[in-house]
Amino acid sequence: MAGNSLVLPIVLWGRKAPTHCVSAILLMDDVSMIVTGCHDGQICLWDLSSDLEINPRALLFGHTASVTCLSKASASSEKQYIVSASESGEMSLWDVNDGRCIEYTKLACTHTGIQFYQFTVATQREGRLLCHGHYPEILVVDATSLEVLYSLVSKISPDWISSMSIIRSHRTQEDTVVAVSITGILKVWIVTSELSHIQDTEPIFEEESKPIYCQNCQSISFCAFTQRSLLVVCSKYWRVFDAGDYSLLCSVPSENGQTWTGGDFVSADKVIIWTEDGQSFIYKLPASCLPASETFRSDVGKVVENLNPPQLHCTVDRAAVKSDKQLLICPPVSRFFYGRRKCFHKLLIQGDSSGRLSIWSVPDTLDQQDLTEGLKVTTSTSLQEAFTKLVPRPAGIIDQLSFMPHSDEPLKVTASVYIPAHGRLVCGREDGSIVIVPATQTAVVQLLQDEHMRRRGWPPHRTLRGHRNKVTCLLYPHQVSSRYDQRYLVSGGVDFSVIIWDIFSGEMKHIFCVHGGEITQLLVPPENCSVS
Repeated sequence: MAGNSLVLPIVLWGRKAPTHCVSAILLMDDVSMIVTGCHDGQICLWDLSSDLEINPRALLFGHTASVTCLSKASASSEKQYIVSASESGEMSLWDVNDGRCIEYTKLACTHTGIQFYQFTVATQREGRLLCHGHYPEILVVDATSLEVLYSLVSKISPDWISSMSIIRSHRTQEDTVVAVSITGILKVWIVTSELSHIQDTEPIFEEESKPIYCQNCQSISFCAFTQRSLLVVCSKYWRVFDAGDYSLLCSVPSENGQTWTGGDFVSADKVIIWTEDGQSFIYKLPASCLPASETFRSDVGKVVENLNPPQLHCTVDRAAVKSDKQLLICPPVSRFFYGRRKCFHKLLIQGDSSGRLSIWSVPDTLDQQDLTEGLKVTTSTSLQEAFTKLVPRPAGIIDQLSFMPHSDEPLKVTASVYIPAHGRLVCGREDGSIVIVPATQTAVVQLLQDEHMRRRGWPPHRTLRGHRNKVTCLLYPHQVSSRYDQRYLVSGGVDFSVIIWDIFSGEMKHIFCVHGGEITQLLVPPENCSVS
C-alpha cells in the first residue's frame, strides 16, 4: 500500500503448472487441508474432501529458499495458522484460510523441524514452537510473534539435533521433550507451564543424556496409542525403545541397500516405515514391545542380534503412482498423520518432485484384510493434472502471440521482466525471440475476453529477434539504478550471447559473444563500482 493506491499482483500461469518439488508436508488437524512446501520456496494449499479427494487451491509466496519444515501454529479450529521455515533461516506465519502472511522473521540459523506445543498458564493457553536444526539447541519460539523466548540446551555433548518428539503426560503437568543428536545421544528435557515466564537469558538444561547409538537419526515418534513406546528411525535401521527408561526393545536393519527416511506408529502393535525411494512397509511388533503383553520388556538387556524381530505385515503399493513415467529429481517426501473428520482417519501422504500428492488410507482392520498385493493408493493427483482439467484452459500472458503453425501448444516464456515506469512487460521465449507488450492491456485481454485465444483486438506489441536459442534472463538496468539510460534492455541466452536493446526503437545496439557458456543471470554492479 503506497498512499491511496493498492498494488495487486496478477499471475497468469498458462497451460503448464508451476514446478512444485515437494520438500515438506503437513495435514491440518481437521483433515480438511494438506499443506506442502517445495524446494522453490512456495507453499501450496490443497483442499481435502471428506472422501479424500485432493484439489489444489492456492500457492503462497514468501520464502526465497527451499522450505525445510512446516508445523501448525494454533490449536484453535477458528484460527488455522501454520508456520513455515526455509533453508535461509526465514520463518513465516500464515493464515491458511485466506493465504495471508501474518508474521515474518529471519534468524541466522536453519530450522529442520518444528513442533507446536501449547502451555496452559492459569486460564490462558499460550502457543509455543519448538524448533531444532543446524544449531546445538532447541529454540522455543512464541507461536504468535515468532520471537525466540528461550532455549533448551545440552550440558553434556552438545550437538545439532536430528529429530525431536514431545511426550505429553496425562498424570502430571510435566511434559517431556525427547530428542536425538546427530551423534546418536538421546536428550531429555522437562517442560512445564512455569517455563512460559523464563527470560531468554535463562537456558534450560537437559534432565538426562544417554547414548543410544542411533547415528543418522531421521525421525523419532512417540506412540500415542500406548503412551509407552518410542520409535527411532535411522538411515540403516529402526528401533523401538521403552519411553520409561529408554531401554531398547527391538531393532530392524535395512535390506538391499535401502535407506530409511522416517516412520510412525500406525497402532499399538504396528509401525509404518518408509524409504528414500518412496517405498513404505508396515511391520507388526513382537509381544515383547507391547505394554499390554505379559512378555513386555522380556528382551531388555539382550544384544541386538538376539532381540525378537518384528514381522513385515504388508507393503504399500506404489504401482498406480508411477504413471508420470519420469525420473524424480529429488526423493519423495512421506509423512503419516491421523485425525478425525466424521470418522477417524490414518493417512500416509507422499509428495514428489513432479508436484504429485498421493494418499494411502490405512484401515484399522489391517489384520483382517488380504494385503498380499500391498495397500492400494486411495487417491493421487498433481498440479499439472489439476491444470489440465480446467475449462477453459488457463491462459498465459502472451499465448496469442506464441502459437506456432501446426502446433496446439504455445511457445514457452523462459524469462520475463516488468517495467512499471513504462507499463511494459518483456517476455523472452524458448525460440530466442523477445516480446514487449503493454502489461495491463495484455492481462485484460487474457482475463476478461471470452474467446481469449483470438488475435483480434490484441494490444500493440514489439518483437525483438537476435538470440539463436532460448532466452534465459532479462534485465532493465534503469529500474535498479537511475545512472543507466531508460532506453536500454539487456538479455542473455543459451547461445552464450548478451544483447543490449533499445526498447523504444526495437534496435539491437550491441551483442557480446565472449562467454563460454549459457548466461544464467544478469546483475547491475554496485554504485561505487569503477566504470573503467
